This record gives sequence, structure tokens and C-alpha cells, in this order.
Amino acid sequence: MKKMIFLKLLIVASLFTSCYDDDVVFINETDNLRINKILEFKFDETSGTTTTESETGNSFEIDGKSVSRMGGVSGNAIFFDGLSNEINGEIDTNLLPDGQFTVSLWASPRSYPVGTAAMLAMTSEGSSTGVMIGLNNFGQIVVQYFINGAFAQTVTNEVIPRNQWNHIIVGISPASQSVAIYMNQQQLTTANVPSGSITWPSGSTPFSIGKNTMGQMMGIFDIDYYSGALDEIQVYSGFSTPAVSEFIAAQYGSPGEVEYNLGLDYSNDNNRPIYHPIPDFGWANESYGLVNLDGTYHMFYQKNEVFLGIANQNWGHFTSPDLVNWEEQDAVLWPSTGWDNFGIWSGDAIILEDGTPAVVYTGVDGVRAGIGTAFSDDNYQTINKFDANPVIPAAPADVDLDFRDPYVFFKDGLYHMIIGSGKSDIGGNVVYYTSEDFEVWDYKGILFQGQQSQGEGNFWEMPVLHEFPDGRFILLVQKTPDATPAVTFYWTGTFENGVFTPEFEDPKYLEVVNGFLSPAVGLDTQGRTTAIGIIPDEVAPEFQQQQGYANLFSLAQVWTLDAEGTILIEPHPNLENYRAAETTIGTINLEPGATDNIDFSGRHFEMLATINTGTAGRFGFVLGESGTSGEEYRVYYDFGSQEWVVDASGSSTSDLVRRDVRRGSFSLTQGETVDLRIFVDGSVLEVFINGKSHFTGRFFPESDDANGVDLFVEGGSASAEVTIYEIENN
Repeated sequence: MKKMIFLKLLIVASLFTSCYDDDVVFINETDNLRINKILEFKFDETSGTTTTESETGNSFEIDGKSVSRMGGVSGNAIFFDGLSNEINGEIDTNLLPDGQFTVSLWASPRSYPVGTAAMLAMTSEGSSTGVMIGLNNFGQIVVQYFINGAFAQTVTNEVIPRNQWNHIIVGISPASQSVAIYMNQQQLTTANVPSGSITWPSGSTPFSIGKNTMGQMMGIFDIDYYSGALDEIQVYSGFSTPAVSEFIAAQYGSPGEVEYNLGLDYSNDNNRPIYHPIPDFGWANESYGLVNLDGTYHMFYQKNEVFLGIANQNWGHFTSPDLVNWEEQDAVLWPSTGWDNFGIWSGDAIILEDGTPAVVYTGVDGVRAGIGTAFSDDNYQTINKFDANPVIPAAPADVDLDFRDPYVFFKDGLYHMIIGSGKSDIGGNVVYYTSEDFEVWDYKGILFQGQQSQGEGNFWEMPVLHEFPDGRFILLVQKTPDATPAVTFYWTGTFENGVFTPEFEDPKYLEVVNGFLSPAVGLDTQGRTTAIGIIPDEVAPEFQQQQGYANLFSLAQVWTLDAEGTILIEPHPNLENYRAAETTIGTINLEPGATDNIDFSGRHFEMLATINTGTAGRFGFVLGESGTSGEEYRVYYDFGSQEWVVDASGSSTSDLVRRDVRRGSFSLTQGETVDLRIFVDGSVLEVFINGKSHFTGRFFPESDDANGVDLFVEGGSASAEVTIYEIENN
């Protein structure tokens, strides 16, 4: 009995007594619980593109678009953008233990990766050596290691929370045949490993912080960068038993709130918009869920901060007080293990009848799509998935193509949901469900069937069924992916007893010149139908990689219907609140061949032009005009062909951007007066014609002086009244 009591006291002492001797920590030598700090990265520098490893004094290079330092757990930390940032260097392999090994680090992920990202990688591609500590696309901790030259991996069930500091400790001990992973002082998992030794490279060991070294790529993009903040990386000899982990954790207090410093400087990017909705960085696609909640507008969109394309989709989130000045919020919906593990795709947002903010979304498992719901108790700052998801597990038997992008609204005591789909032998369609409680959804059949033989596409995505004040509805869809470009078109009609009846047989195209897609449609505080769609870059991936971002969203539009069921499109009146310096050009007489008709240059402005078309065969404007490179972007109306023409053929000297010519039919009579509101914002053009019609364009000049603006005519004379406003959005 006395011997048993002595052993219990010894165990207690091993847990609670310790001392420091320089970098050697003894946690009761009797139990041989001992760790020795051999490397430490504190990241406390205040400037420069290097960081110093404290124990050896070695300097490590910080690569990427910018070096973004921020407040850390102790002193400073470094923000990693998930696309370009990593820290590289080497350590003498003789310093690294092969029998018992522990890493402690602090991590605050902002986004989860597409592949397996490394917080710390002590290995190189193809070497069959070393250790990697990182996270996968679900945010689970991944530890990869080579013992006796053989690869092994341990993955936690738990996810590293985003946007908060998390203390990660990993121990690997071939000597005791154990691996252990801790997070925030909780042991997450243990596993057995073979006896023997950790395999390290001979000579020196590459160290990469913020990027894996296994060479994971999709296209030209690496998919193994870490996104978020890292701080206080320590490497020890010795194994992280619970007592050791408790001792290491005790060195730190409770960390403060995470305030990321993205370190973004677009001052030299003349193509970057300043008053259009655009994420801070990364890839964006498809806007949806435009709602007003307690005086704040919310809009969601397809997002990826760590890959400039479609992979591991999640939901981005914008808010605005006025539909013009948009602020990016934290992303709110992420793939998780289970039925939506392959991506969270598009959907819609709605305020339920009891006031609960909710969403519907497409979840994909890599084989098929289903529909889920989620709810918020903090005004969409976070969204919690419904426990019984998916509420619609798969497409109905009536369709045999894809199944995605739910749109939902409440009417006549029911929630109504339409979803884009198609029948391969007929064409695109939308299927229809109803629910009394937003939980159980009943299939009601195909709401509306298109005809591929009539040019209406074989599949429809991003459907909208929206009611106007006069009781008429629009059914708006985007056709894809047949042999023609994606395009948005619509029918106007009635929706009664679950039946949509169109007013006309052939759909109408939303845009004069195709370049604006997938609009999110909602109501503003005045009850006006408001829409915001995506304006894609349509440039090479290499160009997007140089930018660090891809795609953006349109200005807010106000939609009304005329007697013929045509959507009339105007810019939202709140845009006028952002007008700054005014340049009144006055009356301009335009003659063929004349240039320099306007004394103005810029890339972020609104131009009001009332044009008396006179005898001109063509009239239009030039943007992005450069005196050094000859770059110019020409947009004009051709009376002969009755078309608007967007000519980007000479708009850039880069081979990576769009330099095509696009046309759209539009009826004007020679001699009539045309009112144009032209919005230019970096690479973006939006044109509103006579307060009724709209088209967009993109241009990407390379010259710094490519900011000239002019009007021109061909084949006859005309005149114009012009006023220009610079646009500010601070």
C-alpha cells in the first residue's frame, strides 16, 4: 500500500513540478519527461522581408505579394494570404531529433485550403523525409511524417476554428511508438507509429512556413498555401505528453482578438475597381441572396480566397448600408465532411416569417448535388447548417442533368423553391418545391421547361422567380453549358397555384451586349426591385494570378417592367451620393476624324452624355487611351447594323486579357437623341441607355497613361452635352 501511494505522488509531482535550465525544460526528471527547445520563430520583426529563427540566428526569406505583419499571440505575427505567402530557409539536420519530436505553434486560419496546406513543412517534394503539420480542406489538422523512410499520416476529426487563435501542439515519438495532437489544451487524437526513427534529409532540412512542399497544383495554381495568421512556432526534442503540452501552453496567456492585416496595396493597379463590389482578394462568382435585414443589405456569392477558380466552394458575404458602399464580411458557409464535402454552391437568402435569417444552398459530394438549409442568430455573421440536411437529397427523376442553385420566396402561406436543372433530350428547366415550415419540402414537378432546339440551352442555372408590384412575375435563368456563351434571359408572366404562365413565347435577353450574368434580385428599402450581377474578368489564369483576384460585381440596378414585359434597367439612385468633382464639358460638336473632343482623363468616373446623333453613321466613346502605347477601348453604336459594338481589340498590349469585339442588337433611329450614363471603374465599364437598357465591358490596358477619354463619330456629324463626375468610395 505504501508503495502504491508513493507512485501516485510521483505521478502528481511529474505533472505539476518543473524548472527551466536555459532552453531545457525538466518536468520531473524521475519520469524522464524532458523537452529541449531547439528552434523558435517569434515573427516579432517590424519591417523587412525576412524573419529570424531565434535559436540559431538564421534568417529566413518571406516570399509573396506582400509581407503583412499583425498583432500576434505575443508581439507580432505574420498574415499569409493563401495564394503567395511562404517563408523559406534551411536548418542543419543535425539539430533535429529522430526519436522524440514536438512542435508548438499558434494558428488562426482565415480560409481552409483546396489541397493540404502546411503551417510548417520540414521536408521537400519527393524526398521521403521529414514532417509536415498543416490542415486540409475541411480545416482538420493533418500531420504527415516519415519513419524509417515510410510515409504515415494522422488526421484529427476536429476542425481548427477560423478567425481565432488556436494553440496546436504535435508530438511524434518512434521511441514510444506514439503520435499525439493537441489543440487549445485538449488532446484531440493519439495514434501508434512504428518504432525506429524519424527520417530527415542528410545535411540540411528545408523549412517552409505557410506552404506545403508536396507539389499539389490545379492548373497553374498551387493549392497548398496556408491562409491566415501564424505565430510562435517552436520545435523541441522530446515528446508532447499531456504534462509537456500543459507546460508549453502555460507559457502563454489567453490571446486577444484576431485582427488580420491583409497588407493589400493596389495603388499601382490601375485596373482595380474602387466603387464596384469586389472581394479584398481571391476569386468570386455568382451573386445571390440579396436581402435587407434591419437596415443593412446582405449579399452572398461564390468565393475562394485560396484558389482563383472553382474548387472547395464556400459562401462569401458582403454588407452595405446603401447598396453602393460594400464591406466584405467573413465567409459564412463551408464544406464539411458528409453530403456537402465537395463544395458549397449557390443558393439564396430569405428572412423567414418568424424573423429568422435563413439560406438555402447547393451541397455537392463530388457525385451528385442536394439542397440544404441553414440559419443565423446574429444577422448573418455566422450561419448554422440544419441538422437534418440535406432537405432535398437529390434531383427528382423528372430531370437527368445537373441540379443546383435554389431560389426561395414566401407567398400565400407557403415557401416556394425553384432549382435549376434540365433534360438532356429537351433542354433546360426549373423544378419546383413547396414547404409550410422551411424544413419538409414537397416536390411539385417541373415549373417551366425550355427548348434546346430553340436556342434556350440544355441546362439552366441561377434561376429567379420574382414578383413586381403589379403582380407580374419574371422567370429569369442563365443558360449553360451548350456551344454558345452563358447568357441570362427571362420571361414575364403570372404565377398562380404553382404554375408559371409566360406572356410571350421566346425569352428576352437581359443585356444588350453579353457580359453581365447571374443577377441577385431583391427589394431595396423603398420597395424597388434591385439587382446586382457578376461581371467576369474573362482573362487568362496567369493574369488573375498577377492581380491576386478574379471577377467582381455590378453596380446596383433598379428594374421595372413596361407594358410589353420588358425589364427596364436604371442605375440605383444611391449612386449619385458618391459623385465628387464635377467636370462640365458643355456642348461638343463632333465631326468625323476629330479627336481630343473631351479634356478629361481618368479611370474611375461617371459620364453623362446626351447625344444628338445627327447624321452620324456611328457614334461612341473611347476609354483607356494611351499616348505611349496606343492602347484604346472603343465602344460605339452602328446605325447600319443596328448594333452596339464593344471593341477591345486594341485595348491592351497584354496577350493574357480579352481583346475581342462583341456586338448586341439595339434599335435606334438616325438623328434621335440618346441619353447615356457611362460608369468607368478601373477595368470595368457599365453603360445605361435611355434609362432602359444596359451592357457591360472589361478592358485591361498596361500603360500607366492609359486613361484618356474621348467621344467620336464616323460617317457624319453629331453633337453632345457632357458632364463627368469623379466617383469616390472611401
